[in-house]
Amino acid sequence: MAQMERWLDALCAEIGGDRAIVDAHRDEILRLISTVAHGPSRPGAPMTGFVLGWAAATTGEDVSELAARAEALAATWEPP
Repeated sequence: MAQMERWLDALCAEIGGDRAIVDAHRDEILRLISTVAHGPSRPGAPMTGFVLGWAAATTGEDVSELAARAEALAATWEPP
């Protein structure tokens, strides 16, 4: 976890990310990514994080609400 924290510090500094927002949502996003990786799609897990961030930025919806909806979908996902 310490290495992740150092990476996030460096990443936020490099791209102008708000570390407070990252910290506020870290646990729920890590839980979501784990659920996706162990359920619907391991390679889809990092893309889920991207889509979540993109949706929050473009729709203005609350990150926690979006993460909860994505978590529920991933937890009940049945491939067609």
